Amino acid sequence: RARRDVMLAAMREHFPASAHWEIPQGGMFIWVRLPEHIDALKVLEQAITHNVAFVPGGTFYPNGGGDHTLRLNFTNASDAKILEGITRLGGVLKEWL
Repeated sequence: RARRDVMLAAMREHFPASAHWEIPQGGMFIWVRLPEHIDALKVLEQAITHNVAFVPGGTFYPNGGGDHTLRLNFTNASDAKILEGITRLGGVLKEWL
């Protein structure tokens, strides 16, 4: 929960207003929804050039869709790495949005 809260605080600070998410009550991931015209796979390509990655959400939609979503894991990184990663990803998202 502590790492989840670190990630959520960093997202509120560094993500653009057009990115949306729910506060998970359990699990290991935060799902982020971008505007529907944004392709998370293309965002991932750019994010990797900034040494940060995420899982594009479209893979988890068996009937298609979800291409504008992404999944962030908060369980396997230190607080400092979470903050660094979200700061980098926020910069990439601001370029797209």
